[in-house]
Amino acid sequence: MSVLRPAHPAHFTPHHHEGLETMPKHSPSAQLKSTRQWVHDYATRLLEHGEEVRQSAIRELIAAEHGITASPNLVTDEIKKFWAKAGPTLSARLRRPGIPDDVCESFDNIWGVALNAAVAGHDTERLQLQQQADSALASAVTARANEQAAIDKFFGQTREIEGLRMDKASLIEQLQANDVERKNLTTRIKEISDQATAQQAVHTQEQQRLQGLIDRLLQQLTDLRSSSQQEFTALAESHQNELVKTQDFLMRETVRVRDEHKSKTEKLSKELEKESIEKEQFRLLRSKASDEAAELRGRLEATNRNLEKLEQHYAQLHEKNEKLQASLLEHFKVQLISTEKKDFGPI
Repeated sequence: MSVLRPAHPAHFTPHHHEGLETMPKHSPSAQLKSTRQWVHDYATRLLEHGEEVRQSAIRELIAAEHGITASPNLVTDEIKKFWAKAGPTLSARLRRPGIPDDVCESFDNIWGVALNAAVAGHDTERLQLQQQADSALASAVTARANEQAAIDKFFGQTREIEGLRMDKASLIEQLQANDVERKNLTTRIKEISDQATAQQAVHTQEQQRLQGLIDRLLQQLTDLRSSSQQEFTALAESHQNELVKTQDFLMRETVRVRDEHKSKTEKLSKELEKESIEKEQFRLLRSKASDEAAELRGRLEATNRNLEKLEQHYAQLHEKNEKLQASLLEHFKVQLISTEKKDFGPI
């Protein structure tokens, strides 16, 4: 006989988790556990079952068990922290030597002795069972007390189920309120988006109008320069002073128009930047509302699963109670018949 040694866990991919033990279902209060702790829990489970600790596998488990899409960067950081803690322990375990063959043979000998002792003790156990059958009547009183305790426990669990149902109704109402708030935020964001689009169109029209005005002024400036050049050629020295005054006027007008256009353009740029900031704020609000709704759905699902477990446990207790009563009744009948036969003897 040889001692059976534990085999290494079979490898399986992150998309095939039949061998992986499912994480326990959490109560509504335990749902507040952080995603960082979930990463460590699932990494430990994967390592115990011989699977490679991967980011994608842990994110799939969190999404399947809790209905939450974990951040890849967060999962990666927590995996690094997990390895920093588990690395020294695993290294020490790998350096540990295996079990010698002599020790395995000694275990085989001890196991053979234990089997022989078990065979020898079988007759003794049979006699003890016979004695236990005689004391079954006294055990019936204890069974009755256990039955009463089970009944009390059942009523306590019934009250707990009622409390869970009330919690479920409260969560449903809170989820509905969050849905209404999310719809209102969506409507408000659409209104702001429409207003921003309209303002953008107005700003575009204003820029086009200013550009047209600048083009006309530049054309006028070009025409005036051409006319001044012709007059300067024709009149020469007699109109030199007048030409200088005209050029000064055109220069000042050009500077004035350019400064005015620059001021309006900067004002429009500031307004566009402000509207972009408001859009980003509303987008963040919408994302936060969606996350809260997802968390509430997860808590509601966990409550439903706990309620189903309690109902199943109640059904099992009820079935055990019926079997126990039937067994006691049958035992009393056998004892009564046996007593009557001993008292009155054969007819």
